[in-house]
Amino acid sequence: MITLVDFLDRSKFTMELLVCCLLFFWPLKKRSHAPWRLTLGFLACVGVVLLQPLAELQFVVGFLLAGCYVLFCCDISLPDTLYCIACAYATQHFTFLAHSVLHSILGWPQPGPEDIGLCYFSVLIVVDVTFYLFFARRLASDTRYHLDTRRVLFSVGLILAVVLVLSLAANRASAAGNPELLLICRLYAMFCCLFFLWAQASQVKQLQLEREVVLQQYLRSQQKDQYRITKENIDIINRKCHDLKHQLSSLRPGGADQERYLSELEESIHIYDSTLETGNEVLDTVLTEKSLYCEAHQITLTCVADGRPLSFLDSSDIYTIFGNALDNAIESVIQLPDPEKRVIAVSVWARGGLLLFQFENYYEQSLTFEDGLPVTTKENNGYHGFGIKNIRYAAKKYGGQLFISAERNLFLLRVTIPIPSN
Repeated sequence: MITLVDFLDRSKFTMELLVCCLLFFWPLKKRSHAPWRLTLGFLACVGVVLLQPLAELQFVVGFLLAGCYVLFCCDISLPDTLYCIACAYATQHFTFLAHSVLHSILGWPQPGPEDIGLCYFSVLIVVDVTFYLFFARRLASDTRYHLDTRRVLFSVGLILAVVLVLSLAANRASAAGNPELLLICRLYAMFCCLFFLWAQASQVKQLQLEREVVLQQYLRSQQKDQYRITKENIDIINRKCHDLKHQLSSLRPGGADQERYLSELEESIHIYDSTLETGNEVLDTVLTEKSLYCEAHQITLTCVADGRPLSFLDSSDIYTIFGNALDNAIESVIQLPDPEKRVIAVSVWARGGLLLFQFENYYEQSLTFEDGLPVTTKENNGYHGFGIKNIRYAAKKYGGQLFISAERNLFLLRVTIPIPSN
């Protein structure tokens, strides 16, 4: 018959590891019927631990069961599973060491497997909650780990090697009756576990920034090509409309019906021959492009712009700022059911050595801000959310700033850029 001490001796490590695995795979993509899988999987793992006869195999069995538990609950790859277990083991080992160190500092007898009391649960809750907030939820992105296999294998090998070496040193210190050395080994092992998880979170953040830079560069190159194509198309349309107007003028002599038909035809092509002239060719191109789109979708675009002070800006940066700002405004107002609210106002002016761009539009959807920027509400946000980041990047390139406010259903985006003195 299995006593309580035997039960805790066999299952305590596995249960702790499973709980830590739960922390790290919680942000990942779950399989169907996740609540049932989480509960039944945990109970099944504890049952297997009780059935296996050798307590000496608890660590091997615990790791195998943790892998099965993660794969049973989450729809992830095997490398991601190994990575999850490595991070979970670092957390479990830190918790075990913290509990033991606390006993040493307070002068209590070293805890055994049956020592599950207020101190144990306090340490377990504090460590698990802290590690989840600072590490577990930051390692995953888009419900998965974005890691290569080599990095996963290196991480798994590193944490296992460090913990194994320090555990052997701690056991020797304990056997030799050297409590000071034992305490030092455990404190150093705690530091190594903490450093391992901190390094993982830092590397994930760095990889995210690198991917964001690559994506921004790709989008900016796409915008350069888009500007070139847009300019060529608008030039072609204007030339064709200009020729067509001359051809219509030559057909003027005729009856009243013919005159009316010709007038209607001229009116219908007038929109395509209405290139805005602000004093800056790039600004003219992007405003004309967006005004044609707005006209076709019953959106009122008003513009008061002096483009002459923009001469020191690179053409791709002008297209980036105005193209992304107007795209976001159009995407917002086009959802409004009331056509009278589908209004976008653009202002460009220079004042006091500053160049100012301002975009205003109505909005009705709820907005959430993060780091001063609105967070996209789209489910698939692969490229979404980079438009405003690109605007901010282009503004900072010239020492400028981006300001966004959303109050009383009025969204305002303002860019200020200092004008060079020379």
